[in-house]
Amino acid sequence: MKGLECLVSILKCMVEWSKDLYIDPHLQSNLGPDSKPLNENGYDQDSNRSSSGYVGSGIRRTDSIGSINSTQSSENINDFEIVRQRKELFEKGIDLFNQHPKKGLEYLINQNLLNDVPEEIAQFFHSYQDLLDKMIIGDCLGQEDKRHKQIMYAYIDQLDFTQMEFLAAIRKFLAGFRLPGEAQKIDRLMEKFASRFCECNPNLGIFASADAAYVLAYSVIMLTTDLHSVNVKKKMTKEQYIKMNRGINESGDLPEEFLSKIYDEIKTEEIKLKVTSTKRTGAKENIINDKQRELLFNIQMKDVESIARDLMSNAGSINEEFTIATHFEHVRPMFQKAWSPCLAAFSVNLQDTQHLDLANLCLTGINYAIRIACIFHMELERNAFIQALSRFTLLVTTSQVLDMKAKNVECLKTLISIAQTDGNYLGEAWYDILKCISQLELAQLVGVNPTKTRLNILNQSHSNLPFENLFHPEKNQLNKKIQSIQDQMHETSSQSIVVSVDRVFSGSARLDGDAIVEFVRSLCHVSMDEFHSSPPRMFSLLKVVEISYYNMGRIRLQWSRIWEIIGEHFIKAACHPLHDVSFFAVDSLRQLSMKFLEKGEFPNFRFQKDFLKPFEIIMKKNSSSAIRDMVVRCISHFVDAQAKNIRSGWKNIFSVFQMAATDTEIPIIELAFQSCSLIVGSVFERYFSSVLDSFQDAIKCLSEFACNILIPDTSMEAIRLIRQCARYVAEKPQV
Repeated sequence: MKGLECLVSILKCMVEWSKDLYIDPHLQSNLGPDSKPLNENGYDQDSNRSSSGYVGSGIRRTDSIGSINSTQSSENINDFEIVRQRKELFEKGIDLFNQHPKKGLEYLINQNLLNDVPEEIAQFFHSYQDLLDKMIIGDCLGQEDKRHKQIMYAYIDQLDFTQMEFLAAIRKFLAGFRLPGEAQKIDRLMEKFASRFCECNPNLGIFASADAAYVLAYSVIMLTTDLHSVNVKKKMTKEQYIKMNRGINESGDLPEEFLSKIYDEIKTEEIKLKVTSTKRTGAKENIINDKQRELLFNIQMKDVESIARDLMSNAGSINEEFTIATHFEHVRPMFQKAWSPCLAAFSVNLQDTQHLDLANLCLTGINYAIRIACIFHMELERNAFIQALSRFTLLVTTSQVLDMKAKNVECLKTLISIAQTDGNYLGEAWYDILKCISQLELAQLVGVNPTKTRLNILNQSHSNLPFENLFHPEKNQLNKKIQSIQDQMHETSSQSIVVSVDRVFSGSARLDGDAIVEFVRSLCHVSMDEFHSSPPRMFSLLKVVEISYYNMGRIRLQWSRIWEIIGEHFIKAACHPLHDVSFFAVDSLRQLSMKFLEKGEFPNFRFQKDFLKPFEIIMKKNSSSAIRDMVVRCISHFVDAQAKNIRSGWKNIFSVFQMAATDTEIPIIELAFQSCSLIVGSVFERYFSSVLDSFQDAIKCLSEFACNILIPDTSMEAIRLIRQCARYVAEKPQV
């Protein structure tokens, strides 16, 4: 509990440091059972309850912002950001080197993090030997081409063996890499090592030449393998080792005491020649019995132990540079390092606990983390926390709804609160939130239908036992479970949650231009998911219509982006095979279009053409005669009610009537022709200037009616109207 409190306090400080970057939507959420006003810090003055839902238990509010120097120069922040980005690129290069050495070095060189000079590459191997794969370093140093030889020479020349004993020098030499397996590579490395050792110790007086040091170095490697390899059964004795090295010092012998000391030290402490590799060979082990499984487990545990020892031995050997956090921009890199462990800590405790205090503490931490991720536009981190929170509501999958507990309801309240306060920053995370709200409607239906709830629980409980009605000890427990679930379902239908959900949609009018586009896109995505559910649902489609009305007052530029998404969604909905869905979509489209037509349009604009385009596409794609009839009726209604305000929309109107003229349903043909007759007979006379740009479309439309052989009378009347249009043009050439 104390550890979680510390995490929450740290995240809270980060939020306070960066609060100047937060854009307040001027919307307060109130999900609690009461509606007491909150003070300026977000706390209920009477109950010490924060607006995020956490009941304070030992966390002291601190004014950490006072310790932050807000006047720090932007130059220092930029320098810090450059260093941080450079470090990230460097770490990426190291990871790439450990997988593909050539690509890793090329990446570091191309990023100007490393110069393509043998001395600098060698120094890179020395400086980061604890992060680099030592087997790969050894393989690079042992290559025979000129470039790799130069790197190997520079690497060994940068080692100082002055006044070191021979065996200590070998250990230092082999500490930074692991010897490759090929004899030629080992030979080149040992040859250069012997030369460097003699160069650093010219007055040692043991070796007559570097050749002797070279041979002895080889014999040391052989001795290490012999004494410590499990494959060698008969170990070499000290006498055999001394005898093996006779005559190597310019036909003379090395001192026996010198060789004896080397033998004893190697026998006591081997020279590490190999390192456990975490890379898989790609071969899949075929385990056919428990004995093989146990053997594989023991081998893997030994590998893990070896790796852990290497990591622990290297711990603390790397000198990291730390920067004191003095500016809100430092919050981003701190959170980037801490978000994953924080998410794990909050998720595990939220999953396991049944105590509301601990659950609320975790939710407070998640709330703060989402706020930080939103402020700094950290999409990956934001989405991870939002998705985790949505899963904890148990609304993501319908099968889990009946398992809801009080903590899951609190998760739902927190999620809705975030939707209200951080809507401008949520981006594609809106989908997870709106998906939960969609599923919430199902949970509310369960809550208001106790009979359905009881049947679902009975089906899950396997309680169909004989004599159930006589004496069944589990029956009381089952009834308690049903009552508990119904209580939670009723809680999801409480007035506070219903009002808060409504505020999410009505508050969409306060979202900025980019945020409302993401909101609408996510809502349409959820609506499509509902169409494919069984049975299909229209909850989100209703909300699409609602938010369209809420946002009707936006500027035309923003509405064009919104309508591009909504119009496409209405087309899909209107072509849905279920007539209830398609009828509702077309009718909703009619109501919205009427609102837009009432506003009118200036000459040379094309917005009417855009929002009437869906009718044209629906008329073309929908195979249902009832829907096509409804589309024609909608268009006819526009002509009757808003002819004076229509300008660019005339093209869509004539296009719909032209398709109606080729229809096989006579009522559709007659209805469309009646409207065309009204346009030519009345609208042309009064508003011809607004129809002028679409005059050719009108003639094409009448031509289609004239060619329809199903209704001869209509064809003849269409020809008469075409002649009337010709006379009208001839009589008014000035128009």
